[in-house]
Amino acid sequence: MRKLLLLALVLFAQAAGAQTAIAETKLNAPPAKPIQDQIIGTARAPLPPREAEYIGIVQDARHQYLTARSIDARRNARMAMQSATHNFMGLSHNAMDWVGVFKDTKKNPLGTQSVEIEISPNVTIETWDNPASDATYFTLFQQTSPMGKLVSTLSIGEEVRFTADLIGAVISTDEEMVLHPRIIGKFSKLERIEQPAK
Repeated sequence: MRKLLLLALVLFAQAAGAQTAIAETKLNAPPAKPIQDQIIGTARAPLPPREAEYIGIVQDARHQYLTARSIDARRNARMAMQSATHNFMGLSHNAMDWVGVFKDTKKNPLGTQSVEIEISPNVTIETWDNPASDATYFTLFQQTSPMGKLVSTLSIGEEVRFTADLIGAVISTDEEMVLHPRIIGKFSKLERIEQPAK
């Protein structure tokens, strides 16, 4: 009986020691990042650092916008996002090897087509969607070009990697510009990200 009691005391002490170690680990662990600080991309592929930085700017602006208590505060959130994006872009407006998911394309009778890629929930990099808007920038794909042919084979939700010159944001309401920013880009590369076989 005494051996059983000693064994029980030893096991209790080990369990208590393990609980203490777990508690100490939790106390010493770095605090979890707030949800708004976690960078959320749409693709499973790793985000390039510069793309992650841009998504972070949008997420911060959304948090400020959604917690704002007045029209002026919401407008300030939009203006702060535009300013941060301008500073982020600097002299280089190039999005090199960014990743996202294919969202939409539209063909037109002139033989060109648009493309829309979502890089984070409701954040898109896209061409203009009609020849009239595109007359100055020439962002639309020729349907017979390699990128145009690829776009025709993509399914909604497929992951892609692209390089594009980011021309600027589509101007809209404060709400649309913060909660659904649309950036117009002139694409120089677009490729499907092949998923590993299961």
